[in-house]
Amino acid sequence: MRALTGTAQDWPHRVRLRLEPGPGETLDAICGGEVQVLQRRLGYRFTLDPVLLAHFAVFEAGAHRGRLLDLGTGCGIIPLVLARRLGRSDITALELQPGLFSLAERNVYLNRCESAVSLVQGDLRCVAETFPASSFGHVLCNPPYRARTAGQSNLSLEKALARHEIACELPDVVRAAAYLLVPRGGLCMVYPASRFSELVSVLRTQQLEPRTVRMVHPRGDRPAKLVLLHAVKGGRADLTVLPPLVVHAEEDAAFTDEVNAMVG
Repeated sequence: MRALTGTAQDWPHRVRLRLEPGPGETLDAICGGEVQVLQRRLGYRFTLDPVLLAHFAVFEAGAHRGRLLDLGTGCGIIPLVLARRLGRSDITALELQPGLFSLAERNVYLNRCESAVSLVQGDLRCVAETFPASSFGHVLCNPPYRARTAGQSNLSLEKALARHEIACELPDVVRAAAYLLVPRGGLCMVYPASRFSELVSVLRTQQLEPRTVRMVHPRGDRPAKLVLLHAVKGGRADLTVLPPLVVHAEEDAAFTDEVNAMVG
């Protein structure tokens, strides 16, 4: 396990991080420039999904307070949005891949989130070796969506591990969340709408009961592509289905006002 923790005062003295894009990297801004993100030009790059998940967790799933863990943080996009845009602190982020962990380190420091975000390099399949049971009030995860055999695995190993169920599968994520959450704690995930029934079935094997669901549609007249889901550890069967979230305006490639308020 590799961990990066500390205060905003002592971290700069302990690490030396490059805060500008290196060869093959880009520096991108979201949330009206509040969040700056270093990314690989040809490696894994974050999408809109984690931004939607962070806002859903805070505004619809009660994740505005309490200790929070992001499973598989990638370049750190979810903790950055939570800390910089949504005012969250006491965030821990777990990442398996050394290259992405290094990017997350740089991004946390670049965005001056050292006091709000702690990073841990490790495998979510082995969380019991890293964290005590029932350590977090909230767990967030934007897991790999594609089954191991679905389509052609991306030629970049970094992309393949982030997008395909190679290093972990849905049951691994759910088992990890069930171990990490306090009783009545909440798991928030974004997942393909086509796998919604599978998601609910796996959640219930670990006594995680779906509480709030919101379908995400690319346009108002098209089927949902994603589902945002909040499940409660040991919760009762009392599901609320929220109005759909539409990403793009009907006749325009631009985001709808709701989505634009999250990213702009």
